[in-house]
Amino acid sequence: MENLISEILNGKQITKGEALELFDIDLEDLFLASSKIRKKHKGARVKICSIVNAKSGQCSEDCKFCAQSSFNKADVKVYPLIDPEKIKEVSIQALENVGCFGIVSSGNSLNDEEISELCKMFKKHEKVSRLGVSIGRISDASFIKLREVGIKKIHHNLETSENFYPNICSTHNYHGRVDTLKRAKKFGFKLCSGGLFGIGESLRDRIDLAFTLKEIGSDSVPMNFFMPIKGTVLEHLPAMKPTEILKTLTVFRIILQTPDIMVCGGREMHLRDLQSWIFQAGANGMMTGGYLTTDGRDITIDRQMIEDLGLQLETE
Repeated sequence: MENLISEILNGKQITKGEALELFDIDLEDLFLASSKIRKKHKGARVKICSIVNAKSGQCSEDCKFCAQSSFNKADVKVYPLIDPEKIKEVSIQALENVGCFGIVSSGNSLNDEEISELCKMFKKHEKVSRLGVSIGRISDASFIKLREVGIKKIHHNLETSENFYPNICSTHNYHGRVDTLKRAKKFGFKLCSGGLFGIGESLRDRIDLAFTLKEIGSDSVPMNFFMPIKGTVLEHLPAMKPTEILKTLTVFRIILQTPDIMVCGGREMHLRDLQSWIFQAGANGMMTGGYLTTDGRDITIDRQMIEDLGLQLETE
């Protein structure tokens, strides 16, 4: 095991089998590799992002983990697409403290009218280059519209491995998600794609996801850790242990090397007092202020944590 860590520190690109072995290595030894790789590619820079739930609930997809799915019985707010001018107002305020801001909608996709309304707002948004959209499946025509008004980043999580995906969703397939990302890249967008952990997947599934994201070329990898929500199919699953989360982060940094690794949903609930350890584990960013249907931590606390660690917050 020591030889593997030494080889990684010397630039070795590991195989899937070797990546699986990493989960048997002491966390402190993994920190040595993951933090060095982070510093090599990211220095002391840290990114913070935030999102708005722009369209909530009544999703026709049957994702077993999602509170917004109409197949689940979670108690969530339901509303149509927010007035784009309100989205603009919220995003400008948020961008005073974060580097990027995501507009997220429930459902398989937005219709043409909804996308057109958003594009009208994007066209006159002073900070459109720092916005991203997470709006499900996107047609080629809509990709062109979004690119023309200045959107540069598309978010679309793969969630888990291709092998495990049918266990969490049956109303759309894995190939369709990969296809959306590949077409987004073809149109020149930066990709933001990651996954959700703690939903019953195996360690091999996590590794398969990491290698798929590497192959696709995701520029930013959001890592979410499942928070059991009453009324969802997976509400019975146990919470992940902090050390398991941190080890998963280290493995992703070692496999992926260069992309931004952003720690998102579940950070506060699962890591508690160990939240600052995400940077030792290889992450160089996090989501703050709240998630789609659950609360997050106040951004002032996160900014103080970054300052206390001697890291540099990127706000542009």
